[in-house]
Amino acid sequence: MHQPELRRTPGYPLLLAIFRVTPLKVEYLILLQHACCVLLAVAVTAFALRVTGSRVVALTAASVLSLDLATLRIANLLLTEITSTLLITLAAWLVYRAITKPGSNVLTSVAAGLLGGCAALVRPVSILYFVPLSLCLFLARGRCALRPLVFMIASFLLLPMLWSTRNLVDGGYFGLSTIGTEDILYYRAAGALAVQQPGNYLSNVRKVRDVLIDQTCADLERAYGRNCSQVTETQTASYSVRKGMNIIRDNSLSYLRSSVWALAYIVFGGGAEALSKISNVSPRAAEYMVLLFTVPEACLAVVGCWYWYRRDRNLCYLLVFSIGYFFLISAGAEAYSRFKVPIMPLYALLIGGGAAEMLQWIQTFTTARATSENATTTLS
Repeated sequence: MHQPELRRTPGYPLLLAIFRVTPLKVEYLILLQHACCVLLAVAVTAFALRVTGSRVVALTAASVLSLDLATLRIANLLLTEITSTLLITLAAWLVYRAITKPGSNVLTSVAAGLLGGCAALVRPVSILYFVPLSLCLFLARGRCALRPLVFMIASFLLLPMLWSTRNLVDGGYFGLSTIGTEDILYYRAAGALAVQQPGNYLSNVRKVRDVLIDQTCADLERAYGRNCSQVTETQTASYSVRKGMNIIRDNSLSYLRSSVWALAYIVFGGGAEALSKISNVSPRAAEYMVLLFTVPEACLAVVGCWYWYRRDRNLCYLLVFSIGYFFLISAGAEAYSRFKVPIMPLYALLIGGGAAEMLQWIQTFTTARATSENATTTLS
């Protein structure tokens, strides 16, 4: 019996298929991913220098992006993050170009939309990325943004809609992937229940998830009168969304708490597991070592919002809205530092701006103090 694939989107599997064609090998894709990381670091450096003329911003952003443990680890694996990073960064850059060069904003917006749609086919979490991009366009161009806005949204949704239609025709499910429905029940709802229990949060999530899986199987067997393995993905997806949303609604405050925990894992995780394996230190020591980098980075990113807001308000909106979107939409119980990788080029620019702002504050304070001391000496 034909079973259509409803869980996986076609973006990354297509890339894997290309690298299985002779004389290419899948191993070469790892090299390509590392090459993309280098290209992104160079591009971020050049962009920062061109926009700000500040070596501090450029070098800090390049260093953060080049030394990010999560990015380096993911580049060694056949996972979607590096491809998604490239597509998201290009889409954001094209939107910024549409804002700063209005003469070509329609074509540029269409290109940005298509790249964003491709990113959604690689990682479905990008499916609503057109919302922050559209908001940036509207804030920058006002009513003049209507035409490029329509073109960008239409081009963004084109490929995801085609794939969703294919899923509807072949499998009776209208959506990019049924993984999203599993995420609602087995991670987000599970996180809302797990955070209420004493003990380790992640361990509790795994226990609650196992219980929910067993409950789902029993409920589906009772509802459809057959083994749960024989229930269609569409029926399972419908049940998962309904049950997951009911749990989240009934435990809304706990869901918010679990989302905060998830955000902390994304922002401050930083690849502690990989560092533990590489350096032969204990997992707890690796976590503390990673925090020595990720906590200052997060603080500099907050300061960087002010820096970019004063220097380039449109770019500030693009960075903050993009990062905020991916942080919030990824804040489920399964979240960890891997989910920060797709927006690391944008995050690195925020950190670079924060470093430049901090340096400027230090120089201003030093100058003011020296002036005050000189004035006191003169009066004496």
